[in-house]
Amino acid sequence: MSFWGCIITPGKPSKVETKAGELLHVSQACLAPDTPSGASAKVLVQQGEQSYAVACLKEGGQEFCALDLFLDTSEAKLSVQGKATVHVTGYFEAEDMEDVEEEPKAKAAAAPEKKAEAKAEAAKSPKVEAAKSPKAAPKAEAKKKEEEEDDEDEEEEEEEEEEEEEEEE
Repeated sequence: MSFWGCIITPGKPSKVETKAGELLHVSQACLAPDTPSGASAKVLVQQGEQSYAVACLKEGGQEFCALDLFLDTSEAKLSVQGKATVHVTGYFEAEDMEDVEEEPKAKAAAAPEKKAEAKAEAAKSPKVEAAKSPKAAPKAEAKKKEEEEDDEDEEEEEEEEEEEEEEEE
């Protein structure tokens, strides 16, 4: 992948130039830093005789727009309608669809192995072994003691309540 950028001024379409075997992934349109206050621009993609609006930008409002466009034709042109200059950015990526299709299959085959490895690692996790750790043992004992004391306190309170009830009768 390699970075691609283009500055489009109103009324001056910019031809998209892709190399053989590459797709252009257009990922963002943003108003130029020196855009006058309140200026707006519509970004258009022209293919053949058709034009398609892909972003509407306004200084002080929506000044950028995330895009997800793949252009593979050298006939495509980008243009701007309005009074603002727009910076369009993206990147080139290989058009090899065979590689892209094979990758998910390979990842899917590796997924069950990774799950088994993760379970094995979890068994070896420091959290699992913490109870065996000399530092964790005093903490576990202290917590257990605290719970026992709480239980004893509750029992004492219940006994006191029972005694009070008996005295009232």
